Amino acid sequence: MRIRYWTRRSFWKRPLFFALLLCITSFHYPMDVLRVHIGKHYQSVERDSTTDLEKHTAIYPSEPPHPSSTWISSPTVVEFDDPIHGFKLPPTVFGAVTYASQKISTLTTSPMTETLPFAEALDRLVATQINLKSRGWKLEPLEKNDWFNLDSVAERERLRTKLFDQAVGVDLYVPGKYSLLLLIKCYASCDKQDPTTAQYLIDISVGRDRSGA
Repeated sequence: MRIRYWTRRSFWKRPLFFALLLCITSFHYPMDVLRVHIGKHYQSVERDSTTDLEKHTAIYPSEPPHPSSTWISSPTVVEFDDPIHGFKLPPTVFGAVTYASQKISTLTTSPMTETLPFAEALDRLVATQINLKSRGWKLEPLEKNDWFNLDSVAERERLRTKLFDQAVGVDLYVPGKYSLLLLIKCYASCDKQDPTTAQYLIDISVGRDRSGA
């Protein structure tokens, strides 16, 4: 009877142990969220974000001191929180926000946490472009400025070849409010022009619209 008791207790301890292990290994710390838009005051960014803004911001030693730039170096979700033209990006570890008169002047970031092979980078690029289109961002009226057209294999291969020589981007804007550059570039192992080793990065740069449109 004593042997049966210990066997039964051991039977129940085993699934409890694995349940506890599953809880521990599946636990994730909350992702930092940085909520920004051009013209937003530093104090409002600090209020609306979960990022420790003070920790990640360089303060210019003037009198009184004022924020100079905020840097992203750990996984962070960037939300451009304009009520009409806002968008949310996948987590990133790349980015910087600059300030003028304590208000956001520029945002530079990426919808990526690491460089990616061409096919994966293009999937991320297409998803970002669709997101921006859906939020009302328009093409700036510039010569040879057009949306990325990547529907066919031939078009993707043409872009791959071009990226070995230069970055390729599209200029977008919200008239009277914002300008945005969506850009893809070959970032690593580009000099060999080997599609199997090259790595790519997407940049997003946002500022105030100065087109006068």
